Amino acid sequence: MIIRIGSEEELSRLWGIITSPTLKLFQERISKDTQELWVMEEDNTGKLIGELHIIWDSVDKDEANGKNRAYLCAFRIDRDYQGLGYGSKLMKNVLNRIKDKGFSEATIGVEVGANKLELMYKKWGFSEYIKTKDIDHHYVDAQGNPTLAKLWNLYLLRQTK
Repeated sequence: MIIRIGSEEELSRLWGIITSPTLKLFQERISKDTQELWVMEEDNTGKLIGELHIIWDSVDKDEANGKNRAYLCAFRIDRDYQGLGYGSKLMKNVLNRIKDKGFSEATIGVEVGANKLELMYKKWGFSEYIKTKDIDHHYVDAQGNPTLAKLWNLYLLRQTK
């Protein structure tokens, strides 16, 4: 498997859509280097099987503040590849990227009640609870406004530089 920074075009392929307000927002951020898309692809086929986004600065400074804290979102591994350790490898690479950029903290959100995901994130060090949210600043409506979401908890991982 190859883990690398992805492109705006690859994001459309991963999501299987040509256009949406959220896709447009993510692509704009990627082009401005305020967000990075990390992908995992198969060596032999080039098939994209995973993604994880780093947001360097967020409207919600508890998520990412542009200085020492980055926010991770849209973490997905293709269903056929789950449970094989690929998610851990992708997460490890992304956390190393955050550290290499001089950031010492990362946050991630998990839907309230998603116990399996919460346990996985805690295993990776996201154990400090920050707050519960119902506004998603990274999933927007047609006017570009943040949307209401199911309740989710924001967790923090502190890394040493």
